[in-house]
Amino acid sequence: MNATIKLSTGMRAIVFLTAIVICGLPARAQDAAVQLEGWGFTIDTLGDGVVAFSNRDYVFREVPDRIAGWQFTRLNGGENAARFTAKRDSDGLVYMVTAIDQAGADMTGWQPEDSGGFHYSDGGKTRLYLLSRHVQAGEPISIPQGNWAGGIVVAPQLTGRTVEIQPDHSLVPGVVIAHLPAASGIYIGSPGIVVCPDGSYLAKHDEFGPGSTERISAVSHVYRSVDRGQSWEHLARVEGLFWANIFYHEDALYLMGTSAGHFHGRCVIRRSTDGGRTWTEARDAGSGLLFPGLSYATAPMPMVIHNGRIWRAMEDEKGGDRWGLSFRAFMMSAPVDANLLDAASWTASNAIPRNPRWLDGKFGGWLEGNAVVDPNGQMVNILRVSGVAETAAIVRVSADGTTATFDPANDFIPFYGGATKFTIRYDDVTGRHWSLVNKQRDPAAVRNRLVLVSSADLRTWVVEKTLLEHPDGGSHAFQYVDWLFEGDDIIAVSRTAYDDGLGGAHNAHDANYLTFHRFKRFRMQR
Repeated sequence: MNATIKLSTGMRAIVFLTAIVICGLPARAQDAAVQLEGWGFTIDTLGDGVVAFSNRDYVFREVPDRIAGWQFTRLNGGENAARFTAKRDSDGLVYMVTAIDQAGADMTGWQPEDSGGFHYSDGGKTRLYLLSRHVQAGEPISIPQGNWAGGIVVAPQLTGRTVEIQPDHSLVPGVVIAHLPAASGIYIGSPGIVVCPDGSYLAKHDEFGPGSTERISAVSHVYRSVDRGQSWEHLARVEGLFWANIFYHEDALYLMGTSAGHFHGRCVIRRSTDGGRTWTEARDAGSGLLFPGLSYATAPMPMVIHNGRIWRAMEDEKGGDRWGLSFRAFMMSAPVDANLLDAASWTASNAIPRNPRWLDGKFGGWLEGNAVVDPNGQMVNILRVSGVAETAAIVRVSADGTTATFDPANDFIPFYGGATKFTIRYDDVTGRHWSLVNKQRDPAAVRNRLVLVSSADLRTWVVEKTLLEHPDGGSHAFQYVDWLFEGDDIIAVSRTAYDDGLGGAHNAHDANYLTFHRFKRFRMQR
């Protein structure tokens, strides 16, 4: 018997659970059935060689005779996304098997018994222990979750009733544009935002994670708001697009990124002339396929118009076969009046690889560069730096866009949040560059602290204000923020990991929300 769930988002149901609960019965009541209610499980028959988890190939080994042949709930190891209860029609014991050596699950009220060396076939042969708990007839008990193995329900007969997942968005900062529960195995990435000439906002994100198609043909989604971000409607699903920024240029909307994820993506640009509802396909060099071959990488980075050209920073992954080490930084540009779907319109600079000797051997790579005009009117590429906290790099680009150079002695700069993605934009009113960053030190944070910073010269940055924060950096984040000036305000979209009433995000990195934020009168901080 298989139990399925219907996700409220319309996504296909992928069910998860993380502990093995064995609802055993005394000899006098072995025919009693155990009833399950909730989500995150399928039901199968327990035995040696049976696959233990939905998301791994591990199988059970040395299953005790007393429970071999019973039914069990198959879960997703390590996800902690399932929520369900178990009850019996008669008084008796509920048995739970779990890896009690793994921290995280609350075993209060459960009594240990001998499991006889029951385990699953991971490298460490993780041992599963048998525990029991007495329940009254008809009393539903929640099955503990929290550790990697979690807990699986096993009984001679299991019946399951699944309930529709109802997320709770009430605690999430900002306005929720989109939500994907962790149980889907699909996470929200690459937020982007643009304001159209008619005053409507468009926002976008892509899908990544084990349930996505990011390595084959990535999927992006576009949303529209006509009330300045207070509410949003889904506008388009765009296949074959990843890591893209969204921008408006010469009476059309554009999405520019790659076709798929790491080491699988082509550099592409797509156009919409109907307000973002439909988008062109990048089939060849005349329709948006800008470079031959694979291995291009980026994020939703800003477009800059300067000296009659439109500029965008990009990376390829031709410097190796590992994340970070493979990235090479370059700049792209095209005449402002060119056909941006035509590969011949674009000029690319040379691509600069990492040097492992930089930053005293701590340089792990650079990526997600910003096209920025410096105070001297020169185009530069300011990049995130991996390996050293709160550091960025400035690559200099020739006026014709063909040559990029880097001086490691002078052009690594202190930059708050430099180890995570940031977007830099210039404000004519203050004459300063501004950015929203994930501050990493003093106090320590990962992606759970979003800070507004500014600079007059691109080299010395000051903290203006903390905009969003959460004390937990393990499963909460405001990251990859894309943003724009709008009058006295900053409007922004965030890849947000936050509580949703369904177990929250898989982790801080694997976000479950796309959220919209308005930060009012940002210049008042100065």
